[in-house]
Amino acid sequence: MRDLDSSLLRAFVTVVETGAVSAAAMRLARTQAAVSMQLRRLEEEVGQRLLERSPRGVRLTDAGHRLLPYAHTILGAGADARRALSAEQVAGTVRLGLLEDIAVGRLPHALRRFSSAYPQVALEIVVDGSEALSQRLGEGSLDVVVGDPALIEATPLFAWTQPLFWVGARGFSRSPDEPLAIVAFGAGCLWQQQVLTLLRRAGFAWRVVCTSTSLPAVQSAVEAGLGVAVLLEGNIRPDAMRVLGANDGLPEPPTADFGLFARSVASNQATAVQALQTFLCEELQLGETVPQLA
Repeated sequence: MRDLDSSLLRAFVTVVETGAVSAAAMRLARTQAAVSMQLRRLEEEVGQRLLERSPRGVRLTDAGHRLLPYAHTILGAGADARRALSAEQVAGTVRLGLLEDIAVGRLPHALRRFSSAYPQVALEIVVDGSEALSQRLGEGSLDVVVGDPALIEATPLFAWTQPLFWVGARGFSRSPDEPLAIVAFGAGCLWQQQVLTLLRRAGFAWRVVCTSTSLPAVQSAVEAGLGVAVLLEGNIRPDAMRVLGANDGLPEPPTADFGLFARSVASNQATAVQALQTFLCEELQLGETVPQLA
């Protein structure tokens, strides 16, 4: 059994995170044809189709959902090895603010790897809404923040968009004669209003059967079959949920906007903050050049 090629896995992960081969090609500085060829090679190597392609972009198949966390782990291990070799001179405390949608996905596992690679860096994490994170960043009680650019009063070092997915319980089947049951996020979720607007414009009859500001509560309600919701890929639980789409009669879901923000810090803290900032850029695949903190 041959090892999976990390370059093929990186192409796969990047296409999933950007939602399109064209966007992935730009991020990877490759041609669309080259990225498409890498995807075909990976599918041939694993013997299964990993992505459903359409003019609107790509969607993960069940096999793709199963492979994705392993791809993250394999790619992360290589990056961790590089970090561990350069970690001796990095020390200090970094206070990181995250939206719950990011904090409940794969990033916490990555942050554990960060702590292992940089044992002399004390990482303090705050999970809150974007408006609260914005206030803490302005007050200086947070050093780095990942949140919604529309709600944070600062200029992001990086801004990016992630696709959202309709999800329902594994046994979900939509009845066209009944209003679509929606499991909704509460106040402060900008994309939830976009979802309802999309349904209204598409002429869908819908009703909100559950509302919560807690992501785990929304996930549990979907798993229980109460209704459907829109989630980031990293928050989908493939063992209990399935991704819905055009075949289920649903409109194209909106996308979610995020930004990476950092404040200027004292020189004795700068190396630790810079290390976390670089780590986040690599994990979120935001680009090769990481701005230096003032």
